[in-house]
Amino acid sequence: MGRISALEFQEGEWQDFPMPITTPFRVRYSETDAQRRAHHSHYPVWFEMGRAEYCRAKGFDYRAMEEGGIFLVVAKLECRYMGALQYDDLAEIETRLVRVGRRILEFSYRVTDTDTGVLAAVGSTVLVPVDRDGRVVSLPDEVFRLLAPCEEVPAPAAEA
Repeated sequence: MGRISALEFQEGEWQDFPMPITTPFRVRYSETDAQRRAHHSHYPVWFEMGRAEYCRAKGFDYRAMEEGGIFLVVAKLECRYMGALQYDDLAEIETRLVRVGRRILEFSYRVTDTDTGVLAAVGSTVLVPVDRDGRVVSLPDEVFRLLAPCEEVPAPAAEA
């Protein structure tokens, strides 16, 4: 079954993903540029914030996994900026786990201005588990069971 990335979403497709977690936040002054707009470099940080909250909600203890010698590293990050957040805007990041495998996790994100409903960005990250030496390993069984099953989103049907 084919997959689509966060950057290929059409507006209605987002609802097809399983269990979103919404994390509210406020744009801090230190996260803005000289024009008081949220700087592009902070979106990946907000993605991480959403991903951490998603994992907590599923009962996944990342710290315990690290103590066991397995780490999740970001292998791929995509972000499409759609609108501007500004200093002190209240926003939220909606996070979904869209692919789970023994050696891969893919999350998708939507960052929205809470007051206006304007979509500020969509994005995705692909993470892989590695050991202390940086070698790719399989997720521990208990982590896999917590994060799976993850529903697949079918690729858009080919036009005839």
